[in-house]
This record gives sequence, structure tokens and C-alpha cells, in this order.
Amino acid sequence: MLAKLTAMKAKITYLSLCSLLFASCQQSQDVQVANHIQQTPIAQVGTQTIYKEDVDAELRDLPNHLQYLSQNNNARQQILKTLIRRSALSQQAFALGLDQDTLVHRRINRSRDSIMIEALRDWKLSQLPTPTPKEIQAYYEKHISHFTIPEQIHARHILVRQKSEALAILKKLNRKKDDFASLAALHSIDDSNKSRGGDLNWFPHGMMVPSFEKVAFALKNIGDVSKPVKTQYGWHIIELLGKRPAYTQTLDEAKDEILQILRQQVLDTWMDGLVKDSQANIIDNDSLEPTLQLPINQP
Repeated sequence: MLAKLTAMKAKITYLSLCSLLFASCQQSQDVQVANHIQQTPIAQVGTQTIYKEDVDAELRDLPNHLQYLSQNNNARQQILKTLIRRSALSQQAFALGLDQDTLVHRRINRSRDSIMIEALRDWKLSQLPTPTPKEIQAYYEKHISHFTIPEQIHARHILVRQKSEALAILKKLNRKKDDFASLAALHSIDDSNKSRGGDLNWFPHGMMVPSFEKVAFALKNIGDVSKPVKTQYGWHIIELLGKRPAYTQTLDEAKDEILQILRQQVLDTWMDGLVKDSQANIIDNDSLEPTLQLPINQP
């Protein structure tokens, strides 16, 4: 519902966290810790040992907003259970010789390549010198338009199907009979944000459908509420919660981002050189063409 209106962060439930951890573990390979780092064994599964460092590595792979779970014992226990399950099932697959299947073998090789490329990237980045202040300033001045933050507003809305419903809700708001968030939770048909009182967070021009955006950005004062606005989704009542004028980040504000960009540029150039030096040879480009699929009912 109202897919263009906003891209909000969903609340992570413990159940969804478990699913996320399992998916992450399924895609990763056993962690190889450098010889000089002390490894702490915490579980034995058949012939394989699981180390504390394996759990730590899984935690590092979680999204930034879940990094706090590194200090959560329940989350660490869940990761350990998932690692044990993965190890037991993987060993059984190897015992059955499934790694010898041609397609499985190719998938293992692809996973290995991805891990080695990531290791190569991390190694090269550790070798790169830090860009100088002069280089950072030169990039900033050349690409200053990239560091301009457009005008944004913070708004919430109530979406209903009929104009009569919208007018009735607006009447309640004008009489201050009910607050906006409660009415949104009760009446709005936009399930993506009704539980948050219709909150759409901050957004710039171009994120909303035009008719909605025109009215939302025309609201002048914090707390202003619009008349019912029609879009292809229904009828909206919009409340303005905040405004931010367009501004350009200072060099100091953009510094960290520029550092990453400059380092990535050097890394990409180096990797492109490696590919070129490999002198790869395409043996049969014609075989890459897709196979013609005839309709099932064609004679």
C-alpha cells in the first residue's frame, strides 16, 4: 500500500532475528582465524570444532543496527545453535559424497571464490595509504554537488478509501476530539505505517506521488493539517511534523565518505588491472546465447 510513499525500517522481532542469523550462517563458510590469534573452542560437532571466534564473526556480519547483539547472550546462544546445526548437516552431506556432484562442486567453488575475493579486498585496503587532506579537499570541490542534501519534510498521514471518511476524520482533528496518531492507527488503510500513527519519516521531493507531495510540501507550519488529498491509493489527510531546508555538507561532514570513495577508486583500479593481466580468453561466445524456448502448445 502506497509503495512510493516511504521506505521505513521495520521492527526486528526475535523470531525474524533467528531467521536472519540462520540465513547468514547458511551462506558463510567456516571462519579461518590467523595462527597468531588464540582460538577458544566452545563446541565439538563430529570431527569439527566450533570456536568463540566463529560466533564473533557471524555477529560482525549482521547489519549495523543489530551490532548491539554482540553483547546479548541469547543472540550468541542462537548463533551457536545455528553453527552446530550447520556443521552437523554439512558433515552428513560430505559423508554422503554430495560434494562430488558436479553442480554442487561448482557452487562450492563459487562460494570459495567469493570468500577469497573478500579476503583479497580487505588485504589490499589494509595496504593502501590514507588519502591526504589535499586529495580529500580536491575531490570535495570537484564533486560538491554530490554533497548537497535536498529539502526534506517530516510528515504523517491517514489514508482512507472515501472522501466522506476523510472529511469525518478531519472534523475530529479540527475539534481536537482525537489525536492524529490514534486516528491513523484506527482508520488508516496504509498498513506500512498505521501502527506508527501514520508516520512517514523524513523525505525529499520525488519520493511521493505528485498530488500527495504537492500538498505535503505546501504545508508551512509544524502541526498544519491538510484538507483531504486524492491519489490513486485513496484519500489522505497529511500533518506536517518538521521541515529541513536544503543544505550542502561541509568538508568536515563529508570527509569520511570521501575517504571511502577515494580508497574504493584505488581498489577498483587495482582489481581491474588484475583482471586485465589475467589475459582471460573467451573460448566460445556463441554458446552464451540463450536457448530458444518454444511455446508448449506449438506444433
